[in-house]
Amino acid sequence: MTNRNVRVAAAILTLAGCGSVIDATAGECHLESPAHRATVIELYTSEGCNSCPPVDRWFGGLAKEGISPETAVLLAFHVDYWNQLGWPDRFSRSEFSERQRDVAARHGSGVIYTPQLTLDGRDFRQRYNLDTLRGKLAAINHEKPQARIRADLFSSATELRISGEVEVLGDSGGKRVQIWIAAFENALSSRVTAGENAGSRLDHDYVVRELAGPFSLGAGNHTPLEHRMKLHSDWNAQRMGVAIFVERSDTGEILQATAKYPLCSS
Repeated sequence: MTNRNVRVAAAILTLAGCGSVIDATAGECHLESPAHRATVIELYTSEGCNSCPPVDRWFGGLAKEGISPETAVLLAFHVDYWNQLGWPDRFSRSEFSERQRDVAARHGSGVIYTPQLTLDGRDFRQRYNLDTLRGKLAAINHEKPQARIRADLFSSATELRISGEVEVLGDSGGKRVQIWIAAFENALSSRVTAGENAGSRLDHDYVVRELAGPFSLGAGNHTPLEHRMKLHSDWNAQRMGVAIFVERSDTGEILQATAKYPLCSS
């Protein structure tokens, strides 16, 4: 083989290797809700809040305690109202703060705080009490589902596409039903250099990167799902997950929820 041929062969092998790396982040899979009712546990947090890191760590460890998407979907919403107090949280979004205000208003309260946990749309103040949490989840999981979620997921390094359907079963709220799609990321960390947590490294899981919705219930209690999410350059597709949940806007009760983590791979 001549030197020129060796260089050409090496270039072909290099290109093939690059192609395999790109393909490793792509894939497709099916997501379907369980035969019982699952719910959502939401954490409202901020990197600017010095009482938040212990709850963040507890929340991130729930999967090791057996809390799976078959039981409850975990979502961490970073709020933005701490940002002007010394440290701007790069994961915060104003719409997440607004979602927390909606939770408070729904139950007749004008008070929002961090860290806050909600379970099935209601304030859950007994954090760290796994026995209480497991008991509440067992009761919820014992119930029949009030909605059914089916979706096909198509993921790449730059995009997530969701194609599926939500069906609400029986009379579960009608026009008060809302459907949400959340993209979240695990194994995130920040070195905080200002504010209440200055000098600390903060680790985060289930960080909501994007929340799409609410999508309204369609005719005949069916709603087709067709949605695309751009995966931004600072998101790691291999650590991303997607959650779909159906809730009542008046009570926050979760009719059904399901999640896929990590995203589909080839």
